[in-house]
Amino acid sequence: MIKNALTPRRLASVAVAAAVAIGAAGCGGDPGTGSAGTSTIRALLNAQPATLDPIAGARSAQVVWATMIEPLIATDAELEPAKTGLITDWKRSSPDKWTFTMREGVKFSNGEPADAAAAAATLELTRSSATSLLKTYFTNVASIEAPDATTIVINTKRPQYDIPNLLTTVFLLPPKYYKQKGPAGFSAAPVGTGPYTFEASKAGREISVKANPAYWGQKPGNTGVTFTWATEASQRLALLQSKSVDVAFDLPPAQADQAKGAGLKVVSTESALKITAVLETTKAPFDNPTLREAAALAINRDDIVKGIFNGKAVADGGLLNVKPGTQPKDKVDADPAKAKQLVGSSSPSVNLTYPAAQYTNMKEVAQAVGASLEQAGFKVKYLPVDYGTLVKQVVGRQINGMYMLGAVPNVAVPDFFATGYVKTASITGNCPSPATDKMIAKALEQKDAAAAQSTYDELNSISVVQEHCFVPLYKQIYNYGLGSGVDGVVYGPLNSVDFTKATR
Repeated sequence: MIKNALTPRRLASVAVAAAVAIGAAGCGGDPGTGSAGTSTIRALLNAQPATLDPIAGARSAQVVWATMIEPLIATDAELEPAKTGLITDWKRSSPDKWTFTMREGVKFSNGEPADAAAAAATLELTRSSATSLLKTYFTNVASIEAPDATTIVINTKRPQYDIPNLLTTVFLLPPKYYKQKGPAGFSAAPVGTGPYTFEASKAGREISVKANPAYWGQKPGNTGVTFTWATEASQRLALLQSKSVDVAFDLPPAQADQAKGAGLKVVSTESALKITAVLETTKAPFDNPTLREAAALAINRDDIVKGIFNGKAVADGGLLNVKPGTQPKDKVDADPAKAKQLVGSSSPSVNLTYPAAQYTNMKEVAQAVGASLEQAGFKVKYLPVDYGTLVKQVVGRQINGMYMLGAVPNVAVPDFFATGYVKTASITGNCPSPATDKMIAKALEQKDAAAAQSTYDELNSISVVQEHCFVPLYKQIYNYGLGSGVDGVVYGPLNSVDFTKATR
């Protein structure tokens, strides 16, 4: 069992050292001054964003880029598509044709029109760019057209019920600027239609955005947001307590309790973020189905939740149950004795790759998973990497063994994981099967997610319970702390943050 704890004396010394470090990083400013509409919010993340390009970037970085760049379709409190964003209406005129209406008069912060042509260009990049992380979701799209400034028409090869849902995670880009700068240049100075605009970046130290005076919607109640990062949870807590930052994200349970004990406000939200162990079934040792079953039986998710998170996470044995509060119909329960029997005396070696600084207590979780595998008879090699490297290795099919991944359903429908993880041509591609590919296509052809639910239940049973391609572990209870007098920072379960009402 691994727990994080700091004595008050040690915490105070960490706070002083950390405050000096982050002051040198430029987070600065007088922590005790500022008023609504005239202050900059200082936000502390758990890791530096790998890229601010929404085409290539993992959605963990949208906490930063979504201040500047907006999704085509907004999401409501029930995590469903809403007609309150850049796209204000849609209709399905036939099973394979969707028509969307863009909000009139919106411009990017560089002056380019944020019209249907820009939306079509963004969707084309999402569907066809070699760097697109979402391209697997758009393989069924036959054509994207913009017949006029406010109309987008999407034709699909086969019926697909979740097109509006998918557009909630497609972020609108200025086509001329993106083409001129390229992915790297755009990431260095993003341009969007959002409530904030890019201000500055100090490499490896901070990113700042400022309020957009020309924003089409409700203007921010502050002058901007400055993002810095600290990988150690104890450091994030220390910086919050020392008033060096206004909000510290991703506080593990121990640090969240300490923050509350110090009189700070801590907000807790059950996130849709699902931490999952992914088994690479196309390579040794997990091309052997018996060893996959052994690995699945060896890992006890309930022990991880109790021992590492003090019960402040939600054990979850399913992959396709995406919304907070839901559980799968079928799951694998831990059976260490059977796992050891299945492994026998073969002592297979397995790599365990994990992003050490990306998710709450990820190092401890990886060590607990590895210890369970070792008790079953596996020889485990631990491979901690940064998150950007992990994504490249996954997409490039460079990993063998097992890796830990935070599966974020940016779209709250089961197909986000079915197409993104289970399908042969998916982000992970670790569980190829023509039969399941056909089932995923069949599910998408249904009227809606509810009509396809029985198929998704079956897909979950195949990929998790029968084939053991995935070992889902838990949904995170996401904690973030607010400094004294700070209010209005809202974290959503789909890994989104609204800073527009934040004040200090």
